[in-house]
Amino acid sequence: MAGNKNILEEELELNDEQAARNDEVYNGVFDLCRMLSENPELEWDMGFIGEIADCAASILGRHGIRVRFPAVVTNEDGSQHIEEYFGGDESVE
Repeated sequence: MAGNKNILEEELELNDEQAARNDEVYNGVFDLCRMLSENPELEWDMGFIGEIADCAASILGRHGIRVRFPAVVTNEDGSQHIEEYFGGDESVE
């Protein structure tokens, strides 16, 4: 589509503030994992940290809780946009 501002030749990237927010989310999830496993020596592994963060954001969203978890979203047509909130709905308070 010629008028679509979301279509870019380069891939979008999160800005520094958005990336810092995601670091905060992942660090919180990692702390939760160490607490739940009772293993303070648990090694960082985005294989489970990312999955748990996504799952938690989804569950909170289903319960009507707004979750700020910035992400680059790629549409079926290859266009991209950044969503600040999980699920893309910023209007939920």
